[in-house]
Amino acid sequence: MTFLKKYLLSPFKNDWKLLLVLSVPALLLCAFGLSQLGRLTPVNFLAAESVKLVCEFLFLGALLALLNLLGLKNKWLLALAAFVYYLTMTADLILLWYFKERFGAKYLSTMEGGDYDFLTDWRVLSYFALLALFCVFAVRRYFRAAPRKTALHRLLVCLLGLGLLYIANPLRLLPRPDNFYTSYLIPPSAVYTANAVLAKRPQPAFTQQPDAELERLAKKYNVFSAANTGVGKKYTRVILIASESLSNKYLHRFNPQIPAKASETMDALFDKYPAASLRHVTLSTLYGLSVIFSSHPYAQLSFENAYPLSFVKELKNNGFKTAFLRGANETYMDENILFKQAGFDEVIGATYFETHPEYKEYIDWWGMTDRKLFEYAAEYLREHRGEPLFMTLLTVDSHVPLGRLDYLGQEYEEIDAEFYNLPTLPRAFARFGQDLKRFLQELDKQGLFDENTLVLVTADHPSYSNTPTNKLFNPYRAEYDNLPFIIITRTPIEKPLADNPLISQLDIAPTVMDLLNLPQPRGFFGHSLFDRDAKRSVFDIKEDYAVVTTDEETRVLPLNSQDPQDKELIRLMTVFPAR
Repeated sequence: MTFLKKYLLSPFKNDWKLLLVLSVPALLLCAFGLSQLGRLTPVNFLAAESVKLVCEFLFLGALLALLNLLGLKNKWLLALAAFVYYLTMTADLILLWYFKERFGAKYLSTMEGGDYDFLTDWRVLSYFALLALFCVFAVRRYFRAAPRKTALHRLLVCLLGLGLLYIANPLRLLPRPDNFYTSYLIPPSAVYTANAVLAKRPQPAFTQQPDAELERLAKKYNVFSAANTGVGKKYTRVILIASESLSNKYLHRFNPQIPAKASETMDALFDKYPAASLRHVTLSTLYGLSVIFSSHPYAQLSFENAYPLSFVKELKNNGFKTAFLRGANETYMDENILFKQAGFDEVIGATYFETHPEYKEYIDWWGMTDRKLFEYAAEYLREHRGEPLFMTLLTVDSHVPLGRLDYLGQEYEEIDAEFYNLPTLPRAFARFGQDLKRFLQELDKQGLFDENTLVLVTADHPSYSNTPTNKLFNPYRAEYDNLPFIIITRTPIEKPLADNPLISQLDIAPTVMDLLNLPQPRGFFGHSLFDRDAKRSVFDIKEDYAVVTTDEETRVLPLNSQDPQDKELIRLMTVFPAR
């Protein structure tokens, strides 16, 4: 007992209250993260919160000791340091809120070119003010400067404790996958972010002929084996509409709390044409579209390596002109360059529309309005009426967190229900439906919706942004975050789609190739949605871990795992076979 007091407890005699108070926000973040990840059970809560408290207390103790040793003892400067630290925690909170992931390198790269006007919103300013007051109160009320000897003692004890916790984290004793998800939330936000930025990433493997082990894994997970079903024909006008952030939860047919009038266009299309509810495997635009184009789950490796595989390239090689049209800035995240590498002849967006008077006045916020984008698409289709054409349209009005704030004088049929008379995502998706209906009617009017026309409607990725409309999605159902997928043709295709619960975004590219009756490239991870008998696997690759789901099991594995079985599966997810 004497040893415990002298060597382990005495360094915290002056500051234990401060460290406990400063640890509270991390405990709240951990509980919120468990909820977002669907792992908030009594056992997980008690286990994770206990370990999180120890970890945060020791980390902040080490940080405070280091600042003391550097001579920083001014309370105002320490409060400022605490405020900056909590900004990293705020980033964690936002990413967990929107994407159910933590802050990391992937999202650092998306910050350039974003719209940060929300930072001047009174609610955001109020949050920062409360955060600053908390830091000032905690430091001024509880901080007591420690002598250098005590600070050094505390630093050594904290580092020793953190080392022991890293080596023997008791959360690893929880059953799978709770052992992963609880441990995932334990590192302090600043540490997690640094690890995410500095972590070594898996590298792509390009192969002409997979070895025996890869062939075994490919067979086990049934990848690289997409096949045509005979449903295809020679469509010469193919239009893929990717609605920004569209999720099933905004459609009345999946969520009865959405007014029927709000999603009548999409619901009617679901009733008339082959349609499916797809599991998503990405959470941002570049990543979502990359998976759609390539049927490969590791989107980052796809776009960083000029898309070794892309159905857009296949269509281009088969004589299609290819065009990517979007309302937002086409140079965002170098997508004007990347999507050309994916196979598009032209990538057209807001910077192009700014040079045209008839479209310039409809550009605001994230980009040009959806209605004007559809109008330009119809004009583009008319200009290229006589040649095979594949076009992707990416809308923008339903961008998080609230959708378009100002529709620049465009009129819509109003929905007489809560959340539809002010900027919210439900309102944005209701208006997207009206714009989509106008577009399809215009194609029909111009003779562009004929027997050789194929229109596909889906989303780039789901939306977790429920604020301020949470009650529309309670009680939550996992299917709410699936993505709609509709196949629209002049004469509806009668062949049914697969009803396997593991159909996903990975299946879009093989479905397009099947519909066009073109040979399936060897490297697809998905299967045509018309292939009802195919065994499917879902590979959902996050920032630093992957979730692999089959009919038999769900595996969660860190991308830097050293476990031999995990390393084999990671190798499979990084392979790009040649045709």
